[in-house]
Amino acid sequence: MSHDKLVGLGLLIAVASLLNLVGVFTQCWLYDNDYYEQECAGIVPFYTTEVSWLAASSWLMFITVALSFIIILVFFVTLTYIFRNGYSCGARNYFRIISGLAFMNVVLTIAAVTVIGVYLSKYSDFYVTFSLGYSAWISLGAAVFFLIVFGHSIHTSHRECK
Repeated sequence: MSHDKLVGLGLLIAVASLLNLVGVFTQCWLYDNDYYEQECAGIVPFYTTEVSWLAASSWLMFITVALSFIIILVFFVTLTYIFRNGYSCGARNYFRIISGLAFMNVVLTIAAVTVIGVYLSKYSDFYVTFSLGYSAWISLGAAVFFLIVFGHSIHTSHRECK
């Protein structure tokens, strides 16, 4: 049996993790546009004096970074297992772990971006308009890739592992 699906899953995990890292650690989560200047602010570094909704969203996104590293680690364990034993019943559990972690990553990213988006509207007025910056959109793109990782991993666990 060929390992094309496994290579594809690895590439998807790499792209999703890279996008997640870039999204979390770039400095334009909050975009401020008044009529004189435009500014961006990020969620890194974390300050204890931040408003609570931004702190909660920051922690959710930090958890997604940790989940990304765990997904990469589990993928390499899965890769080693499949090279030794093939697509057996034991490999199915590893694919399920990857899919569960990827789905948690998607949920946490959507929750963090939603919380920031909802509370930004409270701070906008006629003179200053706050909106989501490019970092939030990059993180949502990572969530889309993790959703594809979720589907690919579930599909592989049900179709390939026997």
